[in-house]
This record gives sequence, structure tokens and C-alpha cells, in this order.
Amino acid sequence: MDADPKELRRTTFAHAPADKVFWVCRGDKVDNVRDLANCIESLTPAQFAHHVSIEGKKNDFAIWIHDVLRNPLLSRDLNYPVNLNNQQHYVKTLRDHLAWLETV
Repeated sequence: MDADPKELRRTTFAHAPADKVFWVCRGDKVDNVRDLANCIESLTPAQFAHHVSIEGKKNDFAIWIHDVLRNPLLSRDLNYPVNLNNQQHYVKTLRDHLAWLETV
């Protein structure tokens, strides 16, 4: 995947427009990846499963990151089985991606 790291940085650290924020099932409103990672970390397993299925048939967070924040690389990474099966690893992937983008 040919993705320009500087463009990924710009879009990933931006805040989503008010009409494209992510509404989490428990009522949280998220507009950026850093807040999304913090939110996911505090979800119950059932709340996480509401948005992400182990079978990979649903990954609401990855779709939002792809479509709204325009980061296909992170979206792809969040669909790996290790992330679908492990909420903590999902959060680690988000934070690792943010840390990488801070260096480019």
C-alpha cells in the first residue's frame, strides 16, 4: 500500500468534522484517533464487540478511520485477526500508529 506518511499524519491527527464524529454504543463522542484509543481502552468487552466482531465481519472503528480520517493503512492494520480478537492489542495498534506518525 502506497500511503504518504505525511498525508496520513495530517489526516490522522486532525479532528473529524462535527457531522462525522464517531458515536460509541455507550454514548461517547469521538473525533480523533487518540481519543478513540482512550475510549476503546475503557470499553467493556461487550461494548467493544458491539463495534468489532471476531470474525472480521464488522469493524466500525476501522471503517470510520478509513472513510472519515482517510487513513487506509491504520484501517487495514486494525482488521488483522490479532486486533479483532484482543481489545488491548487493538488499542496498542492505535497508539503505535500514532507514535509512528509523530516521527514522520
